[in-house]
Amino acid sequence: MKTKTKHAKNNASHQQGKLEQQYTENFMEAIQDGATLKDIHQIPESTMQDVYLYAYDFYQQGRLDDAESLFRFLCVYDFYNPEYIMGLAAVHQLKKSYEKAIELYALTYSLSENDYRPMLYAGQCNLMLRKGEMAKRCFEIVLEKSQDENLMQKAQAYLVALADLEKNEADATGENKEKSDHD
Repeated sequence: MKTKTKHAKNNASHQQGKLEQQYTENFMEAIQDGATLKDIHQIPESTMQDVYLYAYDFYQQGRLDDAESLFRFLCVYDFYNPEYIMGLAAVHQLKKSYEKAIELYALTYSLSENDYRPMLYAGQCNLMLRKGEMAKRCFEIVLEKSQDENLMQKAQAYLVALADLEKNEADATGENKEKSDHD
């Protein structure tokens, strides 16, 4: 009797192992074919949108840790949706994690077609990091390629402000040089 029970347990264990292996193979094949966890777990788009609305509300309320958790969840489950990644980037921008925000905006930009908002926001982050040339290039790209008038006006305003800042710095440097020459 003990031999039959032992044999049945071994058989069940072997079957379990085969099922797990098959599941793993199917899972990896789905991922390699471009499926997201949302697709694999059959999470409805309406559920994802509801989570997005909560994340956005938390962001608007300044509950950045809560917003970050939800945006991170959204990104993990549907890494092809640029709005989810941009939401996470915006949270990092408000948390002053500018380098991380720039990386996420770059990813968003690469996933988006003709959406230059991430480029504008990356420019803002570069400004905060005092990387004026990088910021300037971001704003120039928005001006060159975007069709969104509002976005273009913002980019132009940043470029004008940067030019004024450069001019003021050059004037201040010139005045300091003249003072030291007269002393």
